[in-house]
Amino acid sequence: MGERRLVTIELRFQTSDDPPQLAERIREAVRMIVGRDALEDFRVRTIPVGGPKKPHAV
Repeated sequence: MGERRLVTIELRFQTSDDPPQLAERIREAVRMIVGRDALEDFRVRTIPVGGPKKPHAV
């Protein structure tokens, strides 16, 4: 067995599904792969995909 390493994996995808629910499913999948105690950090950030908002008339 080699030395322990901290690994970061980034991914982005578009969805119309509920982001918190998807994030929880992904978190659980990662825990199953690496082990519950091995998951150091899990962050979720969502960004709207639609075009820029139009300026409002004043």
